[in-house]
Amino acid sequence: MEPPARRSGDPPERRSDAAIATLIAAGDEPAFMEAYDAHVVVLFGVMTRFLGDREAAAEVVQETYLALWQRAASYRADAGSLRTWLLSVARHRALDRLRAEARRPRLVAIADGIDDRSARWSEPTIGGTASVDAQPGPSLERRWTQAVVRAAVAGMPADERSVLVLAYDEDLSQSQIAARLGLPIGTVKSRTRRAMARLRELLAPIPDLRTAAESDDGSR
Repeated sequence: MEPPARRSGDPPERRSDAAIATLIAAGDEPAFMEAYDAHVVVLFGVMTRFLGDREAAAEVVQETYLALWQRAASYRADAGSLRTWLLSVARHRALDRLRAEARRPRLVAIADGIDDRSARWSEPTIGGTASVDAQPGPSLERRWTQAVVRAAVAGMPADERSVLVLAYDEDLSQSQIAARLGLPIGTVKSRTRRAMARLRELLAPIPDLRTAAESDDGSR
């Protein structure tokens, strides 16, 4: 039996990641824009949270999509989704940026009018807030995990997002969340279960984060 023809008003069927990557590797600009539209919001959200600097995040995202345009042929569907591939490229670019910033000493004048000989060396900072170790370590890994998880939570429906934010940002129990939101405890529990299931689904394709959403089932 012939499959039903798509009606003019129906959305086009989404192509597989492998098909999109193959087209991009062949220089297909519409396929590239399809990949851009599908993933840019998530990439920018993660990079903004990880780097703490929107301008730096935009530059990393731009570099990541340039890498996709140049290296789409290296994508392998059996290794993960295209979004996972893009996040991996963006993560490496961001880490390179953080390490470079950490190694670059910054001269800070003690006061206006003092010449360079009177300047002192300051600790390097990212986004004007915190120093970053030149070598990868638990702090950067933790920052990366938090950035991806927070970006995933930000994309959730508002009712599910609110219970997770109250549970993890404010450390409230489910009964306290119910009191804060004026909801039955059963509603809070069902929203928490849905939110955690959605979070696991979002993080599952990302190898380094497969267990991130499993460390707490939200049943406090």
